[in-house]
Amino acid sequence: MQMEKTISKAVILGASGGIGRQLAKELAQRTDQLVLVGRDEANLTQLQEDLSGVRAKLSCRVLDLLDAAAVDDFAQQLEADLLINCCGLANFGPALSLSEAAENALWQVNYQAPIRLIKQVAERNRKIRLVQLSSLAALCPHPYLAAYSASKAALQAYCLALQEELRLKCSEVKVCLYILGPVRTAIFPPELQNALGGSELQMSPEIAARRIIGLLQQGRSYAIVGKRYRLLAWLMKLLPQRWIIRLIGAYLRKGL
Repeated sequence: MQMEKTISKAVILGASGGIGRQLAKELAQRTDQLVLVGRDEANLTQLQEDLSGVRAKLSCRVLDLLDAAAVDDFAQQLEADLLINCCGLANFGPALSLSEAAENALWQVNYQAPIRLIKQVAERNRKIRLVQLSSLAALCPHPYLAAYSASKAALQAYCLALQEELRLKCSEVKVCLYILGPVRTAIFPPELQNALGGSELQMSPEIAARRIIGLLQQGRSYAIVGKRYRLLAWLMKLLPQRWIIRLIGAYLRKGL
């Protein structure tokens, strides 16, 4: 499937982040219109300037996923063939030390806002692909990333259930879920990145973006991105979950 023939207008949430920025570079060469969405207007403007001369007509929109009214307004105005949500929050540390305010913000960005957006767009039943990026943490509980892991697991369960509901009603809306392993982005602090093996064992945002584009071109609705991470997911299914949780906990504890 050639993306240029099926996707004229694309929207990226979290466009100024590591993966979002690289996806913007890829989609700017493949679409007619590209909307860059994020919290920081200055970063969006800089990205737009960096992409000058590309095929797509570029525009920016400031959106804070913590603002439910703003999310509603964005959803009602959305007109596009493709929406990719790269946004996410993570808090690394003991679960019991996470404040209520921080945990509420994490759930708002990682689960409530994406679902709020998906529901409103799906109810309009206009042809669109809604792509949600997720994490291996959705597949198995991660000690020291308890709230993050739980929010990603909840989002995966919702998206996969909704995929089937939309399929059965022959909806024009297609929900896609792509699972990523550790990627070198600013979502995790340096100490956690070191615990995850440093940059050598993490996927670069450039490679992640190219593989996501490949999945879109293949028309995939669900995928684990990268052979290494597909192997890890297979091991998570093969071994007792308690063993996996203990192994992950021992690994991540090094970053505390």
